[in-house]
Amino acid sequence: MNYRKIWESYHGKIPTDNLGRTFDIHHIDGNRNNNDITNLMCLSLEDHYKIHLKQYNENKSEKEFRSLVFLSSRLSKPIDDLSGWSVSDKTKEKIRNTLLGSKRPPEVVKKYQEKLKGYVWKPEDIESRRQGLLRYHKEMTEDFKNEWRSKLSNSHKGKVLSDSTKEKLSKVNSKLTDNEVLLIYDLIMSGERYKIISERFNISQSQITSIKQKKTYKWLWS
Repeated sequence: MNYRKIWESYHGKIPTDNLGRTFDIHHIDGNRNNNDITNLMCLSLEDHYKIHLKQYNENKSEKEFRSLVFLSSRLSKPIDDLSGWSVSDKTKEKIRNTLLGSKRPPEVVKKYQEKLKGYVWKPEDIESRRQGLLRYHKEMTEDFKNEWRSKLSNSHKGKVLSDSTKEKLSKVNSKLTDNEVLLIYDLIMSGERYKIISERFNISQSQITSIKQKKTYKWLWS
């Protein structure tokens, strides 16, 4: 069960501050998988920020810093105030490319564009392909073709996978854990900006919309 719902089942609706922002539920021991009610604490965004700032100053862990970056964005605090740490230009560019859906650096794309520019099939290559097709259709017996077709996978035959199989594949290939998806859904419902969620979990804003509409991770909504 979602840890926010667990807290609400014991204490009622999660309160909001004077700006209408929903309070956070903090895991006291830092383990997000430990959703025992004794490990959950309800507190304001500012108090949540102070807890993680104190823990970051004590251990300088990357995990605490990521939490601080996320909370800083929600509180409109400049990241550079976090013990003098600032995001490098390289990291900013990586985040920007992720949000824009860019998968390859511009210089790599340009290199391959130049390589393929003006490429023309050689006559001997065209003839080789043509002869190969002729041999296949003239020399291959019907029995051989049928045997070859029988070895094709179901996906190549155009058969549709069952919903249960799709769900299993989705779980195996899922980029996010179930807890992360539920957290994203809670953040969406609390009015958090898509851009902030996108940067925190390194997913596109279209993926966030799919989670909001419950089109993905369907096993969580059933």
